[in-house]
Amino acid sequence: MEKVRLFLVDDHAIVRAGVRSLLSAHDHLLVVGEAESGEEAVKRVPGVAPDVVLLDLSLPGMNGIATARALRAAMPGLRMVALSMHEDPEYVQGFLEAGGSGYVPKSSLEAQLVDAILAVSRGEYYAPARLLAELAREMAHADPYKHVKLTPRELEVVRQIAQGSTYREIAEALGISEKTVATYRERASEKLGVRSRAELVRWALENGVLD
Repeated sequence: MEKVRLFLVDDHAIVRAGVRSLLSAHDHLLVVGEAESGEEAVKRVPGVAPDVVLLDLSLPGMNGIATARALRAAMPGLRMVALSMHEDPEYVQGFLEAGGSGYVPKSSLEAQLVDAILAVSRGEYYAPARLLAELAREMAHADPYKHVKLTPRELEVVRQIAQGSTYREIAEALGISEKTVATYRERASEKLGVRSRAELVRWALENGVLD
């Protein structure tokens, strides 16, 4: 069996070392490169031309979803697997929309990660059945603002920002971290084509998002 060439992207050196050691124990997998940031990955991946990029989503600066989108634009046929601490179906949706093919929570077993890499390398898609079921349920009850493709959680963050809530207040209300709130706001702003808080509030008013 020809080896699957992998490129690792994670901002923690010890995590990269652990994943590299784990995957190198499999004869059919070969780690051919690493990056500690999305910006570095975008520069290095095209020159290495791996079969699969294994990508952390919680990267500083350019986050994992933005990185996936940039890599897919540079290399349309590139296969990507998210290895993420987030087990929220909306992250799965965001990554798939950015061009990803596989999603593996960091709480998963080694065998699941290897299965995901192999499946994606064959042109298939991979995500835990539980997350796919949760994603299907959320999409079935999605908010009517489908024309902008905001997920329910992104829309809620936009609504609360427009109402004047701080990241801390939103995080406490939704039971998530402030960093995750910032990620949802960034994703929503990118989808809506707005930059400032004022533009976000204007969009919310014009589209009847505020109660």
